[in-house]
Amino acid sequence: MWSSQRFIRQGLARGISQQILDAAVEQVEALAKGPIRLPAILTLGHLAQRTDVSYISLRRLVADEYRHPYRTFTILKRKANKSGYRGRREISVPTPELLTVQRWLSAHVLRQVRPHPASHAFSPGGSIVKCASEHCNAKWLIKLDIADFFGSISEIQIYHAFRKLGYQPLISFELARLCTDRPRKNVPPAFVRGRNRMPSGKVRFKARVIDQYDHRYIGYLPQGAPTSPMLANLVMRDIDVQLAAIASRYELRYTRYSDDINFSTTENFSRDKAHELIQRVAKCLIKKGLGLNKSKTTIAPPGAKKLVLGLLVDTAKPRLCHQFKDRLRQHIYYIERFGIEAHAQRRAFDTTAGFIRHIKGLLDFAYMVEPAYALDLTERLQVAVFSWDDSFVI
Repeated sequence: MWSSQRFIRQGLARGISQQILDAAVEQVEALAKGPIRLPAILTLGHLAQRTDVSYISLRRLVADEYRHPYRTFTILKRKANKSGYRGRREISVPTPELLTVQRWLSAHVLRQVRPHPASHAFSPGGSIVKCASEHCNAKWLIKLDIADFFGSISEIQIYHAFRKLGYQPLISFELARLCTDRPRKNVPPAFVRGRNRMPSGKVRFKARVIDQYDHRYIGYLPQGAPTSPMLANLVMRDIDVQLAAIASRYELRYTRYSDDINFSTTENFSRDKAHELIQRVAKCLIKKGLGLNKSKTTIAPPGAKKLVLGLLVDTAKPRLCHQFKDRLRQHIYYIERFGIEAHAQRRAFDTTAGFIRHIKGLLDFAYMVEPAYALDLTERLQVAVFSWDDSFVI
């Protein structure tokens, strides 16, 4: 059990001034008494002690002295655009020490903070099915997508997110640095936009200048860091409030799942109102340094197919779309005919185990939406795999 008196007594014995110790106690008690009970992080050294990562390593990470704090690679995007092109998504995996710190922050700080009720991703109890359910029986559906979602959320916004949680300026800056990455050699032009440049050459806290913390560019949220999803929700909370208010003004339902924004109504609406709504949303996002991906903006009027996160929402319950069912049935058919190894090679999977995980993922998703359908296909898959090789377990 932490004791303020013992803390002050031990601090005085180490030669720390009474003023500094009183300020530390005040911060600890403020965090403990707040609406969300968050752990105190007084200094970078304190964080090092809590996470069991050396202070020198943390200091070097904040000062960006490591050449490659993230291992970066690209993967094909799951969905193709309207012209059929599947772009690539950049994934950044933090180094072991940085990963340890980010996992601690995720578990002890960020998971304690609830996102806006309209946000269904990266939060306890949230799911694709729950999000889609909000739009069932929709007569009109307006779908929007935030362009370069993680890459557009800046280190400055993350700093303010930690400040709002109650952490002091310097440690908030250091936490923001530990949760963001910066453009390096051969970076895409998108990451060297004006807003990613340092507004000044020095990082100042009161009268103190920290030269080691200076960097040419402001950081952004890396996709692949365990802290990024929840930090994105924190930054988006104010925007969610504004978009929910806009939805209420138009008598629409509003949800956000990461970068996917959906508005719907079961009542009459109009295309003119939909375009007006889109303009309002765009202005709201621009103020926060975000923008819409115009190629993914969709207005679905009565009679048009209505998909939210890949699920049909034109009835009382979300349903799997025909394309998803056809793809899953096709996999089962070819496994029955040629065997799982041959089909995995035909679909260009590196390993059969990887292909099995892919099929399991599709079936797990189907279970959440249409359990009876998924159970039938699972039984067919088990029989097909066993008939070719009884060593595989599905």
